[in-house]
Amino acid sequence: MDNLTPSDLFSPSKARQQRAQAQDWAQIESWLSYKYAGRTMPTFERNEETLKVLRELSTANERADEERVIQERLEREALKELDEAQPHPDDTHILSTLTAALTTPGSTALASLASAAIHLNTSTPTPETIAHTLIHQTSVSHSLSNHLTHIHALQKYLEKQHSLLRAQLSELQSDPAFSTPVSLQRQTNDQARQTKHLKAKIREYEDKLATLSATQGRAPKNADMASAEAILEMLEQQKLGDQLRERVEGLEKEVQAFAGLPADREAARREVGKLELELDTVRRRREVLFEDLVGKGRV
Repeated sequence: MDNLTPSDLFSPSKARQQRAQAQDWAQIESWLSYKYAGRTMPTFERNEETLKVLRELSTANERADEERVIQERLEREALKELDEAQPHPDDTHILSTLTAALTTPGSTALASLASAAIHLNTSTPTPETIAHTLIHQTSVSHSLSNHLTHIHALQKYLEKQHSLLRAQLSELQSDPAFSTPVSLQRQTNDQARQTKHLKAKIREYEDKLATLSATQGRAPKNADMASAEAILEMLEQQKLGDQLRERVEGLEKEVQAFAGLPADREAARREVGKLELELDTVRRRREVLFEDLVGKGRV
């Protein structure tokens, strides 16, 4: 709601958008309060990008909670079915006969084979199948461990870059060199007023020049308007008009430099800081690309 201007109050679409954003922020705050369970929530910048990320995170969290609830219910039902299932008498007789006929090492091997088949979730508990499944599980576990290590390193790098960007942002916000001058609004108004005045002067001199040219065209060849004094006066007026035109163009360029900034000083300061941050990001990206090109050239 901080970006709401007086003109937005008369725009139904903007008011509706601001109201929807306020509702989204209220839902996000309620969700964070529930997740932190009485602990202090971390402070963060409230803008559209942060709101978008928090909405996606909330949606993903709710989806994960639903999937976990479904998985727990399925596990409970499966355990209930296993508890209720009664073994067939023939199977029990065969198992007891086989167990009685096995030696102690054989019984231990059979228990190990059954335990491995259960933990590896193999449909055919043969030594070959268990061996292939164990190799596959080991390979997947090693790959996941490598990915997890890479993600941890990437997370540390991102946290470091985040701290650097926060420090640079704080420096840009506190550095007087990047602050908007107090007299910026007054200078802009003065230059706009001078530009308007000079435009009026240029139109006045252009009208006079057109009138003089028309009068000279209607006068006879031997008239006084063709004298040297009239020509010199016309050249002086034309020179003065060119100077005024150049001055107006210069003032228009100076005013154009401030055209994209908001009228409010704080808003203009934030816009300048944002542009400086984007410029710094582009510079770092250019340096990384240049280093990559240099590295490839050396190879």
